[in-house]
Amino acid sequence: MDLMNITPSNTLYVYGNNSHRAYWTLQSGHDPNKVKLIQGSLDEWKLHGGKLDYTELNQDDQRLFRLPSDWEEQSPNYKCFEVENTVNMEEMLDIVTSKSAVVVDARSDGRFVGRDPEPRPGLRGGHMPHALNLPFVSLLDPDDATKFKPLDEVKQLFIDAGVKPYETCGEMRKVVCTCGSGVTAAALAVSLEECGLRKRDDVYIYDGSWIEWGGDDSTPIVKGE
Repeated sequence: MDLMNITPSNTLYVYGNNSHRAYWTLQSGHDPNKVKLIQGSLDEWKLHGGKLDYTELNQDDQRLFRLPSDWEEQSPNYKCFEVENTVNMEEMLDIVTSKSAVVVDARSDGRFVGRDPEPRPGLRGGHMPHALNLPFVSLLDPDDATKFKPLDEVKQLFIDAGVKPYETCGEMRKVVCTCGSGVTAAALAVSLEECGLRKRDDVYIYDGSWIEWGGDDSTPIVKGE
């Protein structure tokens, strides 16, 4: 944040393809009320009269992220909030064993059931025991992947996948979103809150996702529907 001249008082606007993870991460470390997700593409921005800056940037321009070689030795001025809405492998194993949270997998149904191979070599196919499957692409506008479908449709997709509404879920309010690498799970996490099925404090992302779970021979895996 220091390198890009961002301070805690700044309001951040996030846009682009697969921008959900950046938005989720920034909301976790920055003031969440000062992080906004823009839906829509640059083409739509231009169509509505939005301007674009085509000026070539110098390599030392603060708008370009460049991590210096001595970054670990520097003392940051920007102070992040403590990130609490993620779980690690140990916590995920406990959740799966105790069934203490709803787990939703954003991968395709073919990968979820183990029918289709994983794109990363060395990973087993299948899914975590008791996990639900909701491919993240099903939540997106088929004509513009930078937008969600109408939120009432998004909400119904979650309900159809097995996520009970907040009012009737009882003690199973916690939802952990997972995917292949911890990126597209954020589309589930963001849309769960936006459609009103869960409050932000109830939604988590398993950072290690299938790269970690499927790459560890000791973790339980289920194949099939």
